[in-house]
Amino acid sequence: MDTARRVLGILLVVGMPPAIAFWLVIHPFVRCWRRVDVRVTYALLAVFMTGLGVLLFVVRKPLLGRNLGTNWLLIGIGGVLYLMSAAVSLLCRRQLSLRIFAGVPEVSRTAFPGQLLQAGIYGVIRHPRYLSVILGTIGMALIVDYLGAYVVVVVSLIGLWPLIILEERELASRFGPAYTAYRSRLPALMPRFRRR
Repeated sequence: MDTARRVLGILLVVGMPPAIAFWLVIHPFVRCWRRVDVRVTYALLAVFMTGLGVLLFVVRKPLLGRNLGTNWLLIGIGGVLYLMSAAVSLLCRRQLSLRIFAGVPEVSRTAFPGQLLQAGIYGVIRHPRYLSVILGTIGMALIVDYLGAYVVVVVSLIGLWPLIILEERELASRFGPAYTAYRSRLPALMPRFRRR
């Protein structure tokens, strides 16, 4: 079990920062990326993310930090959170083509502006992908139970807030009043439960 936890921990501390960095590089500069061919954009971003991933892999040992031990209660809670993350992700994938999932409408002149998703899970919350990331990251950190995994969770959550703000701004400029109405109707991350 220790080896599995360690491998999952390495995947978390090496994989999560480049994934968030990808979107932090996309959203503030979408107008610039739209001037560049989509293949060039993704080639540049692939080089950036690979370099960041390799750098993090090189320093994985100090990043992973202290092993806090196998805790079956945390593994159980983490497993439930990770399954919830997977369920939310599957609901998202029903609405997202691979092109939308990869952000092509944001960076492509020809796919721009794309469509405003308002069906399925996007009819309940505005950012189900971020909810999935939050649940999955916390769940994985609990399963792994290494100090560095918890640091990655905190840093990831801090990194997601500006990312959500940047994406909201970009969606508002892309879809105008339709997105403003959508934003006023639905919560960002947590569905509202109303009594009937």
